Amino acid sequence: MNAHRDELATKGDLDLVRKDLAQVKQELAGKIDKIALQVIENREQMAIKDEVDKRFDEVDKRFDAVDKRFDVVNERFDELLRGQDEMIGIFTRVDDERVATTAWIRRVEGSVETNKSEIKKIKTKLAMDA
Repeated sequence: MNAHRDELATKGDLDLVRKDLAQVKQELAGKIDKIALQVIENREQMAIKDEVDKRFDEVDKRFDAVDKRFDVVNERFDELLRGQDEMIGIFTRVDDERVATTAWIRRVEGSVETNKSEIKKIKTKLAMDA
């Protein structure tokens, strides 16, 4: 262990301690300056971050407005599609009715032709018998 020194410090010893203290003081001052610069830099970065956050919030608000408009457009488009679906249903029924009506007219026309032929035969027979 260290032996206890009863001797007085010499001027040289004090100069060495002063020199060491000056060096430590200089190192600490440099570190403090570096930390101070980092603090300033961090504050500037935080200010920039806050500004960027504000801009993002503004952009988010604009996107929300666009989303609302898009929702309205989607609703109207859905209404349009529903209307078209209804029209297709109506057109399908009309087309089915047209096909059925055409078939019925052909049957009626066939019956008319048959009836005309029968009437002509009857007239011919009646003319002969008279």
